[in-house]
Amino acid sequence: MFKNLNCGALGQKATFEETVRLAAEYGFPGVDPDLGYAREKGAAAVKELLAKHRLKLGGFGLGVKWRPNDSDRDYADSLERFVQDCRLAAELGLTRCMTWVMPCSDTLPYHAHFELFVARMRPVAQILKGFGQYLGLEFIGPRTLRAGKKHGFIYTMDGMRATAAAIGTGNVGFLLDSFHWYTAQATVNDLEVLDAKEVVYVHLNDARPGIPPTEQIDGKRELPGTGVIDLKGFLGALRKIGYDGPLTVEPFNQAVREMTVVEAVKATSTALDKVLAL
Repeated sequence: MFKNLNCGALGQKATFEETVRLAAEYGFPGVDPDLGYAREKGAAAVKELLAKHRLKLGGFGLGVKWRPNDSDRDYADSLERFVQDCRLAAELGLTRCMTWVMPCSDTLPYHAHFELFVARMRPVAQILKGFGQYLGLEFIGPRTLRAGKKHGFIYTMDGMRATAAAIGTGNVGFLLDSFHWYTAQATVNDLEVLDAKEVVYVHLNDARPGIPPTEQIDGKRELPGTGVIDLKGFLGALRKIGYDGPLTVEPFNQAVREMTVVEAVKATSTALDKVLAL
């Protein structure tokens, strides 16, 4: 595992070059790419910049319009563009792609939602597989997010693991987020039974003290280290199965958003170092 910096995940704005500089200065061995920057400058220039700062790349976001409110035409058009993203990502040596999955809907019942999701994700995964890449799907755990919605959808580890099996391409696993793992009330054992290849990418966060997991709110998280989530067990399980990918902090935290980008990166690095030493 390695500390990975994504300034956008901290609620901060920074160019790719700024992100690289901050990562090198504050002890992050990895950064997520900016494919727009890579298209403009070329893969060789990105590799040169990373080599200069002794950094590696984490993962890239899924740029496909696959969600239920996206039309079939928009989905098909975005799938064509996605092939170009994957080709560029392969030039950069990237093997990890990820997206999040809403755990509810006001329009689609569970079974119809599942059928659409699998039907749209299978071609995505097949394209990625052709480039030697993996797809990480993030289940969203908080019960508070599903409350008031007409229909529930996948929100647990078991549900997302079964969905990956239904997609059936062999290269689909988790974007595993410690906050969602906690709010879905999964366990360390649930992690220890995974194969390392099933964990494509990891978000590391903590939760607010004094609030039970069933009442935690998705948009109000903390930097790692409040002690609410068993991050020692979480990270220990990832080490045990041999996960060797990025650890990216995504706190959705107003105090972090109000910091300068330098303050936010420094605070994040310090918080990560503390929990990695547990």
